[in-house]
Amino acid sequence: MAEKQFIKGAETVSHFEVKRHGYTVTFEISPDGLECCCFYEPTTIGGTPLTYTELQGHLAQFKISVGIISESVSTLLNFAASAKSVSSLLLARGIQMTPGEDGHIVMGVADDLAKEEADEDGAGTVDFRRVQSFLNVDAGELVATIKPAGCGQPGRTVTGKIIPPLPGSPVKLEIGQNVRLSDDGLTIFAEATGRVCVREDTISVEDIYEINGNVDFKVGNVAFKGYVEVKGDVLDGFFVKATKGIKILGNIGVCTIESEGDISFCGMNGQGTGKIVCGGSITANFISDAVIECAGTITAEIEIRSSQIKCLGAISVNKGGLTGGEYFSLAGIECVNLGSRTALRTRVVAGVHYGDLEELNSLFNELKLLVAEFTAAPKGSVDMKEFAKKRAAITERTQNVRSRVYEQCNPKINVKNILYEGVNITVGMISDNILEERKGPMSVIENTIEGGFRFLGMTPLSFTAQMIEQSFIQQHQIEQQKNRPSIQEGGA
Repeated sequence: MAEKQFIKGAETVSHFEVKRHGYTVTFEISPDGLECCCFYEPTTIGGTPLTYTELQGHLAQFKISVGIISESVSTLLNFAASAKSVSSLLLARGIQMTPGEDGHIVMGVADDLAKEEADEDGAGTVDFRRVQSFLNVDAGELVATIKPAGCGQPGRTVTGKIIPPLPGSPVKLEIGQNVRLSDDGLTIFAEATGRVCVREDTISVEDIYEINGNVDFKVGNVAFKGYVEVKGDVLDGFFVKATKGIKILGNIGVCTIESEGDISFCGMNGQGTGKIVCGGSITANFISDAVIECAGTITAEIEIRSSQIKCLGAISVNKGGLTGGEYFSLAGIECVNLGSRTALRTRVVAGVHYGDLEELNSLFNELKLLVAEFTAAPKGSVDMKEFAKKRAAITERTQNVRSRVYEQCNPKINVKNILYEGVNITVGMISDNILEERKGPMSVIENTIEGGFRFLGMTPLSFTAQMIEQSFIQQHQIEQQKNRPSIQEGGA
């Protein structure tokens, strides 16, 4: 037979009174049925006080059986034996029902900045730049788990009736863009790379993060799997990292900017330490005192000054100069003015893969160290075969690096206005300082026939140095054939 359930009714107290020769005892049960209070009044005309057996009988009569408090029973009987009154003595306490836990969402991803520097270093200083509040996620990754609402635990009144529990509230959730719900309805997975967004009752993954202002202490450092657009500036000391590209409408200070995609910004003054690492192309109005590594092209509208740039595309300055610093470009360099009239050192290297150059320098140092160790070793203590084997291995690796061919390679420099004295130029296998100022427009390429540079009328970078030089080589061969004596003339 099913147990009786407690049904909450009017907010009234239940009274149960027992009168005996010697005392009056009253039991009051609270409206929720969870508490029973006792009132005891001895009579003044004799009689016997309340006994334990009588108390048990009274409680059974009114079905008060749950949560009887033994200490209260002892207190009641002691007062009764002493002919003293008792008022509002809590005699029994029922079992409160436990409501079910509300359904909720447990996120399955962590903040990417947690992988960066910890909030506190060994000195106990706090990095206030780390305030990122969103979560990054990759396609196919678990976004969140839905915990269903709990049923709760039933309670009991002091009279033994069941108090049904209140169930928890279920999760109110709508599935937004770029996420999917599993068949069991309990797990959510990302269908794109981006940040997890929970707005009201909707969860989604977005691959664009817009910052309506500066990257400062309010926004903090940004590490985002997607595309970032900053409406303001990136202030000194902060970094912005995004996988799909970065657009900054303002300027960049002494910061670190990294992306696998394209990067665009108004200007940058890196003060010698500000850094950009770009897997795509870079466009800007001006760049000053920055350290840049770029897999694509770099285009500045006004100026590039005093920077250290390594680029696997072309470096172009549309309206101004390339002044001071060091510039490596695999696909050629073009600017209005190159160098300056001051003593500001400017070096440009075109048609060279900077990674290969660094690898060659490492191999040269390795060979130099090997020879130095061989020279310093006592005679007869060095295995000549082993030495020759190591030297041959380094030589082979060097030749492998030198034999690499890149389709975008273009050892060519275009100067639209002035090439200043003192600029150090490397194109192809030729490297030298410019000894006197030259007026443009001009293209500078390697003279593979006579050595040195060729200074030619300027042609677009799309017309490569190899194409130009090949025409000179063909013309040279034709002239050689014309100047060579014929067989008849030789036999006359």
